[in-house]
Amino acid sequence: MKNLLRYGLLLGAAIVVGAGVAAAQMGEPRQPQLPGDTPETSRGRFADRFLAEFDLNHDGKVTRDEFNKAVAKDFNDATHGAPTMSEDQFIASRTKDLRQRVTEMFHRSDWNGDGKLSFDEFAAPIRASFERMDRDATGVVPCSVRRAADDEPQPVARPAKANPADAGFRPRSRSSSGGSRGRGAFCAEFDLNRDGKVTRAELDQGLHQQFQAATKGSGFMTLDELYGLELARYREMDARIFQRMNTSYTGKLTLQEYAASEAKFFARLDKNGDGVITEDELSRSRTSRSGGARVARSGR
Repeated sequence: MKNLLRYGLLLGAAIVVGAGVAAAQMGEPRQPQLPGDTPETSRGRFADRFLAEFDLNHDGKVTRDEFNKAVAKDFNDATHGAPTMSEDQFIASRTKDLRQRVTEMFHRSDWNGDGKLSFDEFAAPIRASFERMDRDATGVVPCSVRRAADDEPQPVARPAKANPADAGFRPRSRSSSGGSRGRGAFCAEFDLNRDGKVTRAELDQGLHQQFQAATKGSGFMTLDELYGLELARYREMDARIFQRMNTSYTGKLTLQEYAASEAKFFARLDKNGDGVITEDELSRSRTSRSGGARVARSGR
């Protein structure tokens, strides 16, 4: 009975939040995508995952009430019924299936199937992300140019293994995505001289540094080493997200703080503002992401 009462209180708060609490937080991707995530299906991998998570009555659409119920359950699961969420709980909830996803990514990126990643296998995906963000082919990605399309991951069709030079990860994250990293995270990693832009030389230097640090100079990367690298990256990113969401500066998220960015996420997908997200709206979101935008969440 206590758990039912607690969940009822959480749900009620989430519904209030979803209906009108100010969403002053950034809209972080619900699931930052990993560089080697598979391409979307005909309906769209994002649409499939979104409906699987939030379409509670399986009628092909998501109402605000369904969304709020799922958000409240996420919060309750992460906090084990407590009224606030710690940073560690937040990070754990967003990375809970990271090992599985990194494993899948690793095997897709291992072009020659030798059970380890060479530097080229490791670097090609992020290089592909650089090229997508370098729309004018200048060899420079500016960090000051912020567009929704740049800050969210976008799907990339992975070429055949026979052409590894063109294949690659796309860098998450809300999501999620120039790839799963997003322009801000991408620049945080690779703008080495902090001049507000990332050159191709900086990118390659940063990638070499990451590869060498993870592999300790062995010349190849194991699954465990790739997982350690991705886990550290996601933990750092999620810690920054947590701090921005924690508007009360208490070091703990309330359901209201947690749900604020979720409400913003819902509003972005609800194109006509009728409180219902349909498959058509999800498809239109996928189309816009093919030009750059993508939304997702870590830990799914």
